[in-house]
Amino acid sequence: MPKWHETMRPILETLAKGDGCLTGSDLQEAVATAFDMTGDERAERLKSGQLRLYNRVYWGITDLEKAKLLEYGERKGTYRITGAGRSYLADYPGPITAKALYDRCPSFKAWKDGYRAASKAKTSAEAPTTPTEEDQESPQEVMESAYSEIRDALVDDLISAIMAKDPYFFEHLVGKLLVAMGYGESLESHADVTRKSGDEGIDGVVREDRLGFGTICYQAKRWDPSRTVGRPEVQAFVGALSGKGVSKGLFITTARFSKEARRYADGLLGQTVVLVDGPALAGLMIDYGVGVSTRQIYEIKAVDTDFFEE
Repeated sequence: MPKWHETMRPILETLAKGDGCLTGSDLQEAVATAFDMTGDERAERLKSGQLRLYNRVYWGITDLEKAKLLEYGERKGTYRITGAGRSYLADYPGPITAKALYDRCPSFKAWKDGYRAASKAKTSAEAPTTPTEEDQESPQEVMESAYSEIRDALVDDLISAIMAKDPYFFEHLVGKLLVAMGYGESLESHADVTRKSGDEGIDGVVREDRLGFGTICYQAKRWDPSRTVGRPEVQAFVGALSGKGVSKGLFITTARFSKEARRYADGLLGQTVVLVDGPALAGLMIDYGVGVSTRQIYEIKAVDTDFFEE
């Protein structure tokens, strides 16, 4: 049974030989063949019921994608090698490991450093940890780091899924998310969130709470995640709110806001405008169960000292 990082070279080499995109199943078969796996090994499962081979290939694909050595194809569940991936195979014939990707692929290093900094609350003065130091962590720290990595990967996947849909779907998604967060009268009432696309910069209206006090207008923009939303766009939205006589608004987008845009929103007098960018949006979707499903739950338990003191 190959370790998860041992699946990466067979995955990349198989994509390099193939024409166009290959499915996850194609890559699983390629890895199983490369390691001459038996039928029993192919059928081995985790406690969750997931195939162990699928799990390890999945994480191999994830790390290669973060390193920009492969990318998702147009069809769901397909992958193709990138130019950087072909160059990597030619330049580095040895095994592909997490440390090798960390040392040689800037995008992978930035991703690893980012989630570690968030999960460990490191200060800017501290040097980032490298993959070789992970073995020094306690089991709980390893689990927390793994959870952060899984969540970060899910955030990226959610944004990719959103970008594959049309702008109207995004407006509808924002409405469903707001209702799931407790805005509006009831989860069943479609009148709680009203789509008003193109209505002077207002894409939707939602009641402030379930009793119907107040109104919040929102603007939902499915823009390129690499785009930066500046102060002018936020200022235009504030103007649209003023035109409606509304004092509270939500600007939610798959892009990111500039520092100037956030400072402008924070300094408003008489109006409250909340800015939610792509990563924050995906985080809210995860927290409120919109567009995601639970695959596995792990419980960490400790000794009940009260029980033993009775």
